[in-house]
Amino acid sequence: MNGYRDPELDDVLQDDQLRRIATLLSSAQQPEPPLDDAFRSGLRRELMKQAWDMAEGRRDSWWRRAFQPPGLAWAGAAVGLVLIASVVTLALLQPAGGLQQVIVASPIDGSNGVALQQPILVAFNQPMDHQATQDAVSITPATSVTFSWEANTLAVTPSAGTLAPNTQYQVTIGSGARTAAGQPLSSAQTITFVTQPPAAPTPAPTPKPTPVQGLGEKQLAPLGASTTAPLQWSADSSTIYFVNSAGALEVVSTKGGSVTVVAPDGVLSPSISPAGDRLAYIRGGKLEVLTFATGHTDEVTPATTPLLVGWAKDALVWAAADAIYTQGATGPSQLAALPTTGTITPDSIAPDGAHVAYQQDQNLQLLDVASGKSVTLGQPGDTFLGWSPDGTQLLYAGGGATVVSDLQGNTTATLAPGEASWSTQDAVLLGGETSLYQVRPDGSNQTRLSNGTYRSPEWAPNGTTFAFFRGGLLWSGTAPALPPEPTVLDQASAVVNSFMDARLNKLPDAAGHYLDDNGKQAYASGGLSLTITGDPSFNRYYILTQEVTGSAPDTTRFVVRLVLSHGKLDVSETEETLVLVRDATTKQFLIDQATAGPQRDLGKGPEVVGVDVSADTIKITFDSDLDPATIAGGIVLVDANGQAVTATPTYASKTVTITGLDLRPGARFRLQVLTALRDVLGHNVAGEYDLDIFGPVLKNHSNHHDAGAAAQSPDSTSPSPGSASPSPGSSSPSAGG
Repeated sequence: MNGYRDPELDDVLQDDQLRRIATLLSSAQQPEPPLDDAFRSGLRRELMKQAWDMAEGRRDSWWRRAFQPPGLAWAGAAVGLVLIASVVTLALLQPAGGLQQVIVASPIDGSNGVALQQPILVAFNQPMDHQATQDAVSITPATSVTFSWEANTLAVTPSAGTLAPNTQYQVTIGSGARTAAGQPLSSAQTITFVTQPPAAPTPAPTPKPTPVQGLGEKQLAPLGASTTAPLQWSADSSTIYFVNSAGALEVVSTKGGSVTVVAPDGVLSPSISPAGDRLAYIRGGKLEVLTFATGHTDEVTPATTPLLVGWAKDALVWAAADAIYTQGATGPSQLAALPTTGTITPDSIAPDGAHVAYQQDQNLQLLDVASGKSVTLGQPGDTFLGWSPDGTQLLYAGGGATVVSDLQGNTTATLAPGEASWSTQDAVLLGGETSLYQVRPDGSNQTRLSNGTYRSPEWAPNGTTFAFFRGGLLWSGTAPALPPEPTVLDQASAVVNSFMDARLNKLPDAAGHYLDDNGKQAYASGGLSLTITGDPSFNRYYILTQEVTGSAPDTTRFVVRLVLSHGKLDVSETEETLVLVRDATTKQFLIDQATAGPQRDLGKGPEVVGVDVSADTIKITFDSDLDPATIAGGIVLVDANGQAVTATPTYASKTVTITGLDLRPGARFRLQVLTALRDVLGHNVAGEYDLDIFGPVLKNHSNHHDAGAAAQSPDSTSPSPGSASPSPGSSSPSAGG
């Protein structure tokens, strides 16, 4: 065949058969196909998108892979097929006279979840008049942009650096755009897409912690004949006080070195004061209190022999066989009586001195020192293990597991068995003869730290260093931090998203699982419906704002925006305010209250798309670039009495920030966006927008006092430390004006 040969095809298509096919196709005269306009438009858009994905989106890495063996051979065949498809497509889509129609496409057209920090790319099928094309571009919502070109692709970049979150954009290339040869667009072309929510402020928790390779273990001191010993950490986590097998109280630095004797013999129950300035212990039937600053030791002589010593804030407390005592102004003073058959448990005085654990007739009891009343913990034979740092929960061994209990004896979680210690960073060490584990007090994030003997592990105050016993020696090590805890808002927002997803998919029964009795009543009456039908249709949703508004039980408040669409265009929105409360039995969040605001039309001026509230700052994010001169008079914060809160707003990148606030927890405020506010194109807010907000409760993480147990049962298949192998009332947002 001696027809015209394309040198570029010859260069790319090395196979003679492929070149012959390409030549045949390119020389064929194709009649105008009877294709309807919708098919043409859809086919053009899909082909341009696919071509962009292959040629532009992965340009560097694709070419780099393509021209390395063995990719070269495959790349030649792939490019050949693409070019053949392109020849066929152009023959089908264009008249016989050649390229005449201007084709416009974008890789993000029709997409949801578009990244905020990226240019909007618009590709043309032929060279364009740059200035005329740029002049023909318009964007809704109003956005200031800059333009740049690469070949036949126009990059439209927001001047603020990012697009607005949770926003549907329409980028229109008007009919004023024309080719380099002067040919105008036959009609305006619009690219429509929806952006993703704003990025999370912190990384998501790692669901499965990875095992640790080393703990920096260090041998510190011998114990003599003992395998374990009572010990106490200094307040700065630098030294350890311990009692050796001869009864001597000694101290050693975690850096190693020589051991210093504090008291030579007969020492029991050492205890450091909460302030870290004094060390108390029992010796010779008396209490001795060493003040570190002076090196002086004071003696207290109780009327009955002390068995255990501890602290209630800065006051010394101790337990004898008959009662709990403290040192009063004139001598020992009884705080609460103990039963004559009771036996004091080592280390069982709570960190705040308010409770004491003891055994009575094989039962583990918890004494409330203030009231003198006791509650039974667990079952007969259960034994005390340790306290939470704040003294509001405790650990005990029962039923082959480690049980986490509140002060009323209610089980809040069940952990694997082991010798336990609870850190200031809310992590529990579980030691034993064969392994060491770390786990959250709710049972989550269990991680095997090491195999080996780790008897009686004890956290240091810093929550990273720990001491343990092995082979008659005192050791120290350092544990890695557990993944961040899910916050109260993280837990509640997961429920909100599951609830809204079920409604979006028209599954009312599934949505009803996230409602308590009050919530079910709210959706059974008052104009709220779990299933939203009709035209415009419920197309998407997003969380506008979220707050923690209470604790005990945890209470959160979410304002969720429901977006309604006609076809592919968002036309209106409504908002629901959901109040979630942690259920006392299941410990899971449920929707307890729900109210709805009025429906608002979209496309009629700037819209609020996000509100972030902290105690001293409110950030309001808009879908449009705003006229800065209208912000001071367009955004107002008022208190519950309707009085304006004095504050100066600042503006940058579609976000108005109000600083210098003092939002008292639980106090109610109203954010007002007035019609005086304008975007950069001069469009005013269509109607006043009001949003009720509350001073946030400063509570960042899940509450283990209420938090539900991701409970691990005693017969769980997870490995246990003791074995070498696994063993079996808010108002809704409103719009006025």
